[in-house]
Amino acid sequence: MPSPVHLFQFVICTPLLLAAPGLNTGCTSSNSTRVPTTSSIQDQEGSWPANARQARHARSNSKPFALIEQESITIETLQDRLIERAGAEILRELRLESSLRSALEDASIEIDDMATRNEENLLLERLSDDENTARRLLGEVRNNEGLGPRRFKALLWRNAALRALVQDDIELSEPLLRRMHRLEHGQRFIIRLIILSTLQESEEVRLDLNDGVDFSTMAARRSIDASRDRGGLLEPISLEDPAWPQSIRTALAELQPGDISPVIFMDDRFAIARVEEIIPEDGISFESNRFELVRIARLAQERMKMAELAGKLGPRPKLRVLDPTLRNAWEIDESAR
Repeated sequence: MPSPVHLFQFVICTPLLLAAPGLNTGCTSSNSTRVPTTSSIQDQEGSWPANARQARHARSNSKPFALIEQESITIETLQDRLIERAGAEILRELRLESSLRSALEDASIEIDDMATRNEENLLLERLSDDENTARRLLGEVRNNEGLGPRRFKALLWRNAALRALVQDDIELSEPLLRRMHRLEHGQRFIIRLIILSTLQESEEVRLDLNDGVDFSTMAARRSIDASRDRGGLLEPISLEDPAWPQSIRTALAELQPGDISPVIFMDDRFAIARVEEIIPEDGISFESNRFELVRIARLAQERMKMAELAGKLGPRPKLRVLDPTLRNAWEIDESAR
C-alpha cells in the first residue's frame, strides 16, 4: 500500500509526478567540447570565445563560491560533481517544462501564482490534516529530495501546468462516485497475509495451516512481505480498493472472520490470507457525502492523468546532450530507468 510520502512521489519524481516513473527518454550524443554558459564565458562585448582554451580562461576568472582556508572554490570546481549528482534529473525537469510551455501555449492557458499556491496546499493536505505536521513533513521531503526554493517553485509550476492541461479529460460519473463512497465508508476487512514465491511452497504452508499451525507465526517465518514483522497483519482494506489485486479482493469476499483463503495467485507471487475481522460500513450516507466524494474523485483522476501526460510530454522535445560529463550522467540515469 502506498505511504503518504509515496503519494508525494508523483510530484517529486515527475520527470522528474510525478515523474512520472518509467519515462524512457533518449538522447543524441555529440563529441562537442563542453558548452559554456552565457554568464561564465561571454566576454565583455557579449561575444563567444573563439575556442575552448579561451572559454576555459574565461571560466577561470569566475567569482569564488566559497573558500577552503585560502583556496577559492569556483563554479568550475563544483560543476562536474554537481552534474554527476543531479544533472540528469535537472535536465529531465527542464525538458518537461519546455514541453509543458508549448502545450500551455497551444491551449491558451496561463499558470499564475494562485495555481502554484494551490499545488502547495494540495501537497500539504495530502501529507497531514494538521497544518504544522504537514509543513514539517513537507520540509523533510524537500530536504531529502534536494528541493530548494527554485526547484520547489518549478515543481509546483509543473504540477499546476499538468493539472490545468488535463481538466477536459476528467469524468465524474455516478457509478464512480458511489464506488468512492464504498471505498471510504463501506465494509472493510482486517486480514493477515502470507506472501510466497512458489506454488509448491504455498501449498506446503497451506497444509501446515490446515494442521493447526498459528497463522501469525507462519507469516513471521515464511512470508516474504514486509508485514511478516507483524505476523502478516495489515491495515483495514476495502474490497473496492483497486490498489489491491482483484484476485485477493475476490477471495476475501467469500470469507468470514477466522477463515483462511486458498492459495491466491497474484502476478508472480502467491498469497494466503486469513480474515481477522470484518468492519461494517460507518453509516455515512452517499448523498450527505457527495460534495467530498466529488472532490476526492477529481483529485484522484487528476493525479492519474497528470502522470500519464507527464510521461507523454517529457520525451517530446529533441534533446542533444553536448557536455561529456552531463552526457555520461544522462546515459547512466537513462539505462537505470
